Amino acid sequence: MAGGKKLRIVYVTHHLAHAAGALFTSPFEKAAILTVDGYGERDSTVIWQAEGTSFKRLWTQEFPHSLGSFYAAITQYLGFSPNSGEGKLMGLASYGEPIYANEFRKMLKLTSDGFELDLSYFNFYIERPQRYSDKMVALLGEPRMPESTITKRHEDLAASMQAVFEEAIIHLAKKAKALTGLETFCMSGGVTLNCSANGKVLQTGLFDNYYFQPASSDAGAGLGAALYVTHTLEGVPRGKPELLSEYLGPCHGNAQIKDTLEKGGISYLTPDDPYGIAGALLAKGFIGSVYQGKAEFGPRALGNRSTLADPRGAEMKDRVNARVKFREGFRPFAPSVMAEHAVEYFGPGADFSPFMLRVFPTRPNKLDEAAAVTHVDGGARVQSVTQKDNPNYYHLIDSFRRETGTPLVLNTSFNIRGEPIVNSPADAVKCYLTTDMDFLVLGDYLLVKDSGIL
Repeated sequence: MAGGKKLRIVYVTHHLAHAAGALFTSPFEKAAILTVDGYGERDSTVIWQAEGTSFKRLWTQEFPHSLGSFYAAITQYLGFSPNSGEGKLMGLASYGEPIYANEFRKMLKLTSDGFELDLSYFNFYIERPQRYSDKMVALLGEPRMPESTITKRHEDLAASMQAVFEEAIIHLAKKAKALTGLETFCMSGGVTLNCSANGKVLQTGLFDNYYFQPASSDAGAGLGAALYVTHTLEGVPRGKPELLSEYLGPCHGNAQIKDTLEKGGISYLTPDDPYGIAGALLAKGFIGSVYQGKAEFGPRALGNRSTLADPRGAEMKDRVNARVKFREGFRPFAPSVMAEHAVEYFGPGADFSPFMLRVFPTRPNKLDEAAAVTHVDGGARVQSVTQKDNPNYYHLIDSFRRETGTPLVLNTSFNIRGEPIVNSPADAVKCYLTTDMDFLVLGDYLLVKDSGIL
């Protein structure tokens, strides 16, 4: 009951929710859709053919044969937390060589019908805290303990696992192409957050159009379920398919921000152009953050809850880590680039990467301008920014470009290691004051720790 009214409860299966979330937030009317995660109900991987508001299931792999669970098990084996540390493992993989790939192919086997795991290497399907078995240890050697030193062997194991994992994703994308014959591909499920694998799918050229759903983990399944009920079951017209906004979360206006600042006794400035000033400060080598507008849709900071810096010097990555982020040095930072300059710096397709879910190779002649945002493997997790989508952030980057000639900035999430992205003015002020960043743009307000930087 809600307000005295009976509500109808509709159950939407897990992977159907992922598929609907992919299609209905994309700019496409029809698509081949690949949904991949740990599992939901019994499904771990599904290929769909979707058109209009209908979804046809073409192929399914059931748990415990699961790419998401495979990745989580190796995440734990290499000393990170499963279901949260997979991004660290992906970053570490770029430092190694895939010299153990054949060992991982014994665990994850591609078949004519899809893939399967050799379950003798795993424990995750029998509800044990340790997700890998003694047989995996016998094959690969002793696991890394959490927070222990990372060695070249660990880097090579991560690289080998990532390579075999990418082979499986490409194999499934090819299967989706063969089953549907379509030129448009969508992907969702938690595995879609592996932007390195997404980049490899793009490089195959299997499809003409690609969309990787930004809130692709289980956090986005609720949206997919709601959209499925709205458009498919209730028949509400979708209208012309268009890309969903990157910014759908909570918003705090200037009145709330000012109230937070004044209650905290925080000094602030009210310049006419805080975002232009921010770009100029980045050009001088200062580190700052931006808190504006609605929070981002999905796990990436996209200019509304972001910490920013100059991308040109490789040493800036270490400075941001030491002064603000306090995280592992092997994890990369990302570039936010003016969309009209993206192809010039990162190659074809980079001008349509608004959600930072694709890795593109930095062009060799642009490495000096993107040294702090290019990973050790030469790739960059690009966010393309347009004036239409985020005018303030675009203006900030353009201000940096006018000062330096470089149309991109280093972007990372506005938080410190182990904490969620800030989501209130008070969160933003606390993170600003407890780290060594130089300035903060908070709505239309500007905070600086040393007025001499202006």
